[in-house]
Amino acid sequence: MSTPTSKIHLRTPPEPGRKAAAKTYIIYFLTGNPGLIEYYRVFLTHLYGVLTQDTASDRSVEFQVYGRSLSGFEMSGAETKTHKYRKPPPYGLQDQIRHAEDDVVEVVEAVRDAGGKDVRVILMGHSVGAYMSLEIVRRLRAHGLAGEDFETRIAGVVGLFPTVVDIARSESGVKAAPFLKNPSFALVVSLVAGFITMLMPLALLARLVSFVTGFPADAACTTASFVKSPYGVQQAVHMARDEMFQIDTDIWDEDVWGAAAEAPASKHPHPRPVLRFLFAKKDHWVADETRDALIRTRGRFSRWDVQEVEGMEESWKPAMEVDETEGWPHGFCIKHGVPVAERVAGYVRRIVAQDASRK
Repeated sequence: MSTPTSKIHLRTPPEPGRKAAAKTYIIYFLTGNPGLIEYYRVFLTHLYGVLTQDTASDRSVEFQVYGRSLSGFEMSGAETKTHKYRKPPPYGLQDQIRHAEDDVVEVVEAVRDAGGKDVRVILMGHSVGAYMSLEIVRRLRAHGLAGEDFETRIAGVVGLFPTVVDIARSESGVKAAPFLKNPSFALVVSLVAGFITMLMPLALLARLVSFVTGFPADAACTTASFVKSPYGVQQAVHMARDEMFQIDTDIWDEDVWGAAAEAPASKHPHPRPVLRFLFAKKDHWVADETRDALIRTRGRFSRWDVQEVEGMEESWKPAMEVDETEGWPHGFCIKHGVPVAERVAGYVRRIVAQDASRK
């Protein structure tokens, strides 16, 4: 049984004599919690395949899909030690955002160094990853306004089953909050998990996970590896505690959410990113009233990737879709990666089309 990887980077290898694409869009994926990128391999691979099936011979646009496990979720101590961060795990939510922001900048630089011409980023986040995506946009635009970073251009953000406000009001948030209030809870849970699984072979633990949860083999293996990893369980609970008490009110202004035509234009050299969100009909981590209030105050209802159902007169607002037909769960990556990828590919195409009309 192979150990899950901590990084996925899908791209077409350079070929001698092949013309470089006019624009390169990096889809930078931010995971939910637990922050293991391996959970999303089927989703990301299918998304890459759908997006690139029409661009093999078209050199106007090239797509790359990149994602990594969040800090502290590495599968081995050797990987953890390679971090440049000044403290060991567990890392809090603000640490994760800083690490991801740095990584986005480094990935863009690496793609440019490899020959990429006009390199732009579409941040894509699941659950808390959507919160992190909006925070990265806010921070990068603040750096740009301060003259510190004009190079990293965020063309769009896709939030999948996003937990961006009032997570403590969700069904699971209400249940988890009393336990997470105890600052020692993360360490206690990790010690108990480590004691129970210490002598259990990975393959046996994976079969047990599959039996108990109904996970397919790949997700069960990833979960088993996560439980036996050096910091994974403690990192997940430690980060969940931060999520519970930091993801509450809407903290972003119009420079992140967008602004009406009559509002003052942004002073940032890059246009505001195009935002799209996909919500579940029922989500145990997002209360119905929280979702509906966010759509009402910040977004506009959409359906699929073509027809805007409401809010056409406010086309500057983020398009927010509620899955009314498929029944996709919050943890879509376990069993529903392929159909969600096909829906999200439409979002990406719309973002690219809208971005192409801007300088």
